[in-house]
Amino acid sequence: MTKTVGVLFCGGEGTRMRPLTYYMQKVMIPIGQDQLPILEYVITHFKKHGIKDLILLVNYKREQIQGYFGNGEKWGMDLSYVIDKPGPKGTGTALLNAKDIIDDRRMIIFYSDIITNVNFTDMLNFHLKHGKWTTILVTEGWDLRVGIAEVDEIRRVTKFVEKPTLPLLVNTGISILEPAVFDFLEEFDSTISIDLSKDIFPYFVEKDNVMAYIPEDCYWDDIGSIERYEKLNHVEITKLMK
Repeated sequence: MTKTVGVLFCGGEGTRMRPLTYYMQKVMIPIGQDQLPILEYVITHFKKHGIKDLILLVNYKREQIQGYFGNGEKWGMDLSYVIDKPGPKGTGTALLNAKDIIDDRRMIIFYSDIITNVNFTDMLNFHLKHGKWTTILVTEGWDLRVGIAEVDEIRRVTKFVEKPTLPLLVNTGISILEPAVFDFLEEFDSTISIDLSKDIFPYFVEKDNVMAYIPEDCYWDDIGSIERYEKLNHVEITKLMK
């Protein structure tokens, strides 16, 4: 039976979080009432669903992450680290760099500036039921951060809607991937950047090998920008992630 490992992207420079990220890795920025690092919430959520083997893909200010979490023993986890190689950057490139340590294990791909209470157990069961190469977590509705104007044929404004929720299925960036992905990653030119969403998933869609997991009630937030961070409800975060 194929084992499952969490693969966490933790290497970005966090340019949207500057100036904070001039001094700290973005996944180490404190959130919640207890002001714990973002990554600590992520790690404990994996543990809650019985996934204790995590591979952290690191680079920028990696020493902060490794110094705080070590091998994960304090949290009852087994953490391994893979440092990005010099050269082209990209999620697919970073994943391919970790191929040897991932081996033939199934992966839950996670961007570590995301906070979610998604039920990994249910998502994994859904993935196994359908037997595709990948399952992506999508959520219903997208809250715009700005108001919109509706206009008629002569461009007369007929209505204002303040920060509407669009009826769209949003790709959260969280996915489950079978190790077969490496067969495709290795076909790419190693001198260019490879991106999962742009290069790999569209090909999988063409091959009818992608499923969407749409939970009925799921909190999800990408907090990778200063604007999003400043608007965080830290009390809500702590309640949701318990």
